[in-house]
Amino acid sequence: MPLIPVSIDERELIEPIADGPSVAAAAPGRKLAATLRHGADALELHDDRLGQLIGELRVTEDAADVVAGHVTAAARMLAAGGGVPIPRVSVDEIVVDEAHPAVLEADHLVRVRVAELRRRAAQGTQRERWEGLAVGSVVSVALAVLGWFATVRTGVIPSDAVSRVQGALAVVAGRDPHPESIGFIWGPFPTLFQVPFVSLRSVWPDLAARAVAAVLVSAVCTGVLIAQLLAWGRDLGSPRWSRLAVALLTLASPLVLLYGANGMSEATWMCALVVAARQLALWARTDRLGSLVVAGVAIGVAYLTRYETAAAALGALAFVAVISAGRRPGDDGWDRGTVGGELGRTARRFREVALDVAILSFPIGAAVVGWSAASYLIVGEPLAQLSSEYGNSALVRAAAGVIESIIGDTSVPGRVGFFVQQLVVAAPMLVPLVLVTAWVGGRRATSGAAALCVLGAPLALQLVLAGAGSTFPWFRYVVGAVVLSGVLAMVLTGASSTRTAGWLRPVAVCCLLPGVLWSWAVVTSGDLGARDDQLVVDAMRTVRDGGEVAESDSVIARGQAVAADVDDVPDARAGSVLTDASSTYAVVAAAERPEVFIIPSDRDFEAVVSDPATFGVRYVLLRLPSSAGDAVIAAHPGLATDQDANFERVRTWGEDGDDAGRYVLYRVLNPRGEPRPTPDEGFLD
Repeated sequence: MPLIPVSIDERELIEPIADGPSVAAAAPGRKLAATLRHGADALELHDDRLGQLIGELRVTEDAADVVAGHVTAAARMLAAGGGVPIPRVSVDEIVVDEAHPAVLEADHLVRVRVAELRRRAAQGTQRERWEGLAVGSVVSVALAVLGWFATVRTGVIPSDAVSRVQGALAVVAGRDPHPESIGFIWGPFPTLFQVPFVSLRSVWPDLAARAVAAVLVSAVCTGVLIAQLLAWGRDLGSPRWSRLAVALLTLASPLVLLYGANGMSEATWMCALVVAARQLALWARTDRLGSLVVAGVAIGVAYLTRYETAAAALGALAFVAVISAGRRPGDDGWDRGTVGGELGRTARRFREVALDVAILSFPIGAAVVGWSAASYLIVGEPLAQLSSEYGNSALVRAAAGVIESIIGDTSVPGRVGFFVQQLVVAAPMLVPLVLVTAWVGGRRATSGAAALCVLGAPLALQLVLAGAGSTFPWFRYVVGAVVLSGVLAMVLTGASSTRTAGWLRPVAVCCLLPGVLWSWAVVTSGDLGARDDQLVVDAMRTVRDGGEVAESDSVIARGQAVAADVDDVPDARAGSVLTDASSTYAVVAAAERPEVFIIPSDRDFEAVVSDPATFGVRYVLLRLPSSAGDAVIAAHPGLATDQDANFERVRTWGEDGDDAGRYVLYRVLNPRGEPRPTPDEGFLD
């Protein structure tokens, strides 16, 4: 047996052990530990060096493959030039001995090469994922800063955003906080996502008082939306320059940029729908069950954000049914020439299509049925958004005059034409993008069809509602057309086996420019139902130029002023001020002590509003004009005109016609008992 050379350090370690346990016991522990550490370090260095050598070997192998290919090609050219025939051996003529060393070596090289390619692909995928994360994070931060500027510095953001903040606040603070305070009129998720932020109002009061919580939610959702758009481009092999160009042009539209920073529900809704559409496109290409499940969950989230998602759900189910029926061979082994075989294949095809549709529809159905059941059990109405006095139908009826002033012609053709005009301005190249996507065919057409079914279906529903006069003519309702155009442009920039990609990519990117320019022109002018957007843009310009926004133009500033004054009233304590937060949401959200107010989400509100004096109420706060269904005015119609002898006007904030609204505080004459800080069973006695 050959001798193994031993270093001095190793002999110092071995010799005490060989001399016996007594000598080994006498060896210093520190010397042993140092020797072990030295050996471990040496092994680690050898391992690193071995890894480097393997990497160099792989690089050399790749280079050798290239050189061998060049040599073979050169040899063939020389032989052909000298007139030497080179026989072409058919693959069928080769007898392969799988045990031959050459075959084994070739098999090994193929496996190594496949592993290397997979490793490189994984590294590339990881880098691309970081791209989406980085861009999405930058977008979210930028929109959060923009939204902070709009709401904190100017105090001008849409009223619906402030209203949702008040709903989130009612869940965690107030006289009767509970989860049901989130309400069942509108989808719960935009408000629910704000609850964690609003719960930190003691650390940063502006989260509730100035609706910063709503801004943070919309900013994050828009960042995810842009990241998903980039991921869609990567799925289809779109080059980085075109991916980024499409994403930035989509973001540049005011319907994406402003609504990603103003706390409205559009950002959350579009984010969920884009996730659903992308997952459906992935499922159509890979038939992966996970993608179908994620798509269903995303549509369920979208439904609990905006109810127009019902149309998107139908479009997605139709897409799945068509794709599933087209890809299933229905071959179950029966004889193709018999009637039984045909029936068997048809039955199997039907079962497989039904299974795919059921997988997608389960989370959607759970969202729809679960939310309707909760609404029925708690408020007694399964579809409160349609039947409630606070719902959309009531709001549209109450705003008939405003709608007519915006549209002008309120006939069916006039309303439809107005909506089509909004579509053309926001996404003028939408129809050409749809047609070109269908023309290129292949997986790009399939991805475009998924986007059209999910994002286009709500636009079709909105067109029907506009013709029926059942919706508002706000410009923001065509945001889906902007996002759909961005998705289709991204799809067209994907990889292609034809030469069309060379000119199609820049054309697809440029198709987004007209919509961006025209939309900004409409927003800055306030036309086509974009007056709320114009107010936000004008306010930011005013503050940027060193001016100040008047309190009469700021819902937030007026709400803070009223909340501070009510808080200073000497006998204003918990349960002493009755108000309907559907009208006075800005005041309740800005209140340092929201428990002072009795609001509709309090479980004793109906009893209190019917007889405020009996329940110890000291004051009633109104906002004029009030929202449709304001319960206080409905119970005491003479209050707003000072015709009710049971109340006395104490103070007024603002004037008629103020964008921020006019608030009036009334004192309850002859109250009986003390205000109740929390609801209790005695209220119903």
